[in-house]
Parts: sequence; structure tokens; C-alpha cells
Amino acid sequence: MKVHDVSLTVRPGMTTWGDEPGPTITPLRRIASGDSANVSTICLGDHTGTHVDPPLHFIEGGAAADALPVDALLGPCAVLEFEGQGNLSAEYLDRSAPQDAMRLLFKTRNSRRWSDPTHHFTRDITAVDASAAKWAVAHGIRLVGIDYLTIEPQGPEKAGYPTHHTLLAAGVVIVEGLDLRAVQPGAYELVCAPLKIGADGAPARVFLVER
Repeated sequence: MKVHDVSLTVRPGMTTWGDEPGPTITPLRRIASGDSANVSTICLGDHTGTHVDPPLHFIEGGAAADALPVDALLGPCAVLEFEGQGNLSAEYLDRSAPQDAMRLLFKTRNSRRWSDPTHHFTRDITAVDASAAKWAVAHGIRLVGIDYLTIEPQGPEKAGYPTHHTLLAAGVVIVEGLDLRAVQPGAYELVCAPLKIGADGAPARVFLVER
């Protein structure tokens, strides 16, 4: 059995969405100063690094991260590799997704950016278009994940955020900020463990188990 940690390390200076402030880790108590233990305070946005989007992120009154169905976060998944320059579409999923898939993670050109975890944030990304989101709902997908900080295409396509709205309204869990550089396409067991917080997002530790 081999376990792949596909989570980004939360650290000061890491790449964050747009102009959002990065995480800070501040010493509160230190052994070197005579305290009995080292203790720190952490401040970060709830969409920092690898994280999940619950319905509340885009749907007022929707479920928060602490109410996400655990059975969607654990179980068999397929990693699909998309090497094109456009966005993932329903046509791509029709020919590439396993028929019995319930969880899909997308490895794209985005993953290469994580070789520098402090790279300048970019909107030049591969994402999941509205047709692919509708396909996922129609085919009973429980969870989708992407290897950058948003699953939504940038530019004119994002007007109204159709990908987020389609997936979240149907209860599909979105995982963003995956680092899939070291993972080959194929079948895995997914373990996605977001913080249990009543918020519109939650940082997560995500593992892929290869048997």
C-alpha cells in the first residue's frame, strides 16, 4: 500500500487566492522563553491551500463545511489527467471518466505550478466548465477536485459562477488546491478530512491510497 499526500503545506508566504492574506503562525508560548511548551496561534482564510467548498460558499443559507457528508469524503476515486489548454468539458468526461466513478480528481497543467508553493497567483488555469459540472450532477458524482485554488473557469465563463452553483446546489463536494504532481492517473481510495468548522470553507488534509 502506498499513500500519497496531495495536500499543500500551510505556511506563511504560500500562494493564496487573489489578494487574500496568507496564513500567519504566531508564537504564543515558547520553551526558549521559559514556558513549559511551545504553543502558537494560527490565522488563515477558510479557503487557504487545499480546502473544501460546501454549499454555503455560494448558496446563502446552504450547509456549512461541518455538515458535509462524510461518506462523500471517503471512498474510491479516479484521478483523470487532462493535458489540454482549455477547460474540462462534458465531452471530455464522456470519453474519459470511468462509468462507475463517484469521485473525480483532475490532474492538469495546474499541478506543475506547485513546484513553487509561493508562486505569483494566476488566473491562467485549467478548470471545470459548466457543461462538465452538469455532467457530474447527471452522473451521480459525489465529489470533484481540481489542482488549483478554484474549480471555476476564469474570464467571461465565470459570470454567475455556474460551475460552483451547479455542483454545490446538487450537494457535490468541491475540493480545491490539490497537489497532484506525484500522482499518476488511475484508481485510488480517497481520504479527504476537512476541519470540522461551521464555515463557508475548510482547509483539508487529503490522501490518495494506492493498493
